Amino acid sequence: MNKQRILELVRILRKKTDPEHKLTISELMNELDQKEIHVSNRKTFYDDFRSLDEYGLIVENDNGQYYLSEAPFSLAEIKILSDSLNSLKDLDDRFVENLKEKLYAFISDYEANDLKRLEYTNDHLQTHFIHRLEDTLQAIRNHKRILITRKSHPNEEIAPLFLYRENEHYYLYYHYPNSEKIYHLRFDHIDAISLTENDDNLTIPREKIINLINESTNAFHSAKTQTIRFLITNDSESLRNRLQDDFPNIIFTRSGFSIKASINEVLFAKLTGYGTDIKISDEDIAYDYMDFLSNIIRNNRNGNSTSGS
Repeated sequence: MNKQRILELVRILRKKTDPEHKLTISELMNELDQKEIHVSNRKTFYDDFRSLDEYGLIVENDNGQYYLSEAPFSLAEIKILSDSLNSLKDLDDRFVENLKEKLYAFISDYEANDLKRLEYTNDHLQTHFIHRLEDTLQAIRNHKRILITRKSHPNEEIAPLFLYRENEHYYLYYHYPNSEKIYHLRFDHIDAISLTENDDNLTIPREKIINLINESTNAFHSAKTQTIRFLITNDSESLRNRLQDDFPNIIFTRSGFSIKASINEVLFAKLTGYGTDIKISDEDIAYDYMDFLSNIIRNNRNGNSTSGS
């Protein structure tokens, strides 16, 4: 009976508690009663907690409310694994759901429900990537704002809404305080994230975010036509004539121009012919262009290594 009681106690603590959801001894008694395991002496729980502690399962006491603080996987790690399963198109849906439920067994029901709410089923971790992801998930769950740092936008306060994964990258959907307009950026383009105590006071429907993902997502992968802005860094009449020939829908501005195009390899290949005469103003698209160029360089290096061996 002692083994059954302790195993059931671990299950209850793992599924029904976390740092934000705790149970009193009386509530733990009631949970065990439902499994026809009756404990009348409160000291039994303290003995069980000490036994669990010896095996690395730490039960924290917060003013008489208890929760399991140690878990084999963090929330961010579970999300990465779950989203990776979603991106495997060749697996049967029921098999994927079964595997995901097994993953969710390592976190509380509350955290599992939050991950399901944040889940989108369409589908190089840097040293600090996992910590940024963990902080962002915590902010989304608690409706808090975060401070993010990017190379061109230091210390922006934003309210994160959704993390979407596509083609090996996460995209963060967010809005600025007191604005319902939704933006998105590639998550690995964020250099640093810090949590704030400021609440996100706007309630933006999940459907609105999903619709925006379906419409735009990452235009480079979905081949959606969109407006792209450029700066002209080496202006000349011949350059403008050439641009008009390549992009009939071009609109010139005071310092550059804009076009409507699909973000894909064909466009990027065309842009390489302009060298440093023009510069992409849209940061996310510029990063995709850099990825495109990096892949070309990498492939050429690999080709040269093969031919020289």
